[in-house]
Amino acid sequence: MKRVLMFGLTGFAICALVAPPPVAGQEEEIGTGQRRVGRAVLSVLKVGQGARAAGMGGSYVAIADDINTIFVNPAGLTHIERAEYAFSYTRWLVDSGFYSGAVAYNIERGVLGLSVFAHSPPKMMETTIFQPLGTGRELDAGDVSIGLTFARKLTDRLSFGVQVRWTQETLDVDRISAVDVNLGTMFYTGYRSLRLGMTFLNLGKDQKILETEYHLPVAFNLATAMEVIGNKGDQTYITATFENYFATDFAEPQYRLGGELWLQNTVALRGGYQINSDLETFSMGAGVKFQPVEGREIRADFSYSDYGRFFDAPLRFSLSGSF
Repeated sequence: MKRVLMFGLTGFAICALVAPPPVAGQEEEIGTGQRRVGRAVLSVLKVGQGARAAGMGGSYVAIADDINTIFVNPAGLTHIERAEYAFSYTRWLVDSGFYSGAVAYNIERGVLGLSVFAHSPPKMMETTIFQPLGTGRELDAGDVSIGLTFARKLTDRLSFGVQVRWTQETLDVDRISAVDVNLGTMFYTGYRSLRLGMTFLNLGKDQKILETEYHLPVAFNLATAMEVIGNKGDQTYITATFENYFATDFAEPQYRLGGELWLQNTVALRGGYQINSDLETFSMGAGVKFQPVEGREIRADFSYSDYGRFFDAPLRFSLSGSF
């Protein structure tokens, strides 16, 4: 327990150090009562990519036991025994979409992973003061991100992972690019299946735009998960998870609750809820997995996230498996 307490206190201390202070004139109250304390660029880095994680309200840091963890907690890749792959599509806000893919391979000394995602907004016509109806030229916009991940078991209970990622955002002729680092740990406490997960996300250099400094969307997660009924791999079992998510461009943390029910170890039903979120409230999802060949697994997942009456609900579809 002393080791667990040490990890937790160390994490909160580092989070306090990296959190940007409020900037004069930039503190802003939004509809949920949350207060912004700065402006972040490359906000696409906050968007979750896997349907399984999204179905549990994004509370996935301490579950992190398949290829989808490459977008959430790099330490979770140590659960991969041979090799896994994943492809996802997200119907995002304002008719835009996310496309993502990942592959990871166990090299005995650890697990190597490669991930990529792209954000594709709808086509926009250029307008000017003198041509308010459009110039006939379409604007080029979108985001792309590529990450390389390495995860390793330090002990039989503790895993560590690091991801280095390059991201570029394009708005017509203007481009912003940055390199950031994600760090993650996974620790099994020894009490039943209780485990703790911790991540530092989007650590990178500030960006200067029009003589103004902007932070990357740095975030810190501390999470716990456990099978409350049955054990992982049983015909029927339930996993519950709780997560504290702190984004440094907001003054208050978010709290995420999630759960996953497996039936016949084949069909999964999921649900989640976010407290103090600026957009999302509840989410739900489902999944199915099967083995067409011994030792080779295929999984298909779907999720729905409620974003209130002003936005269409994001839908996510994922296909993943092992080989």
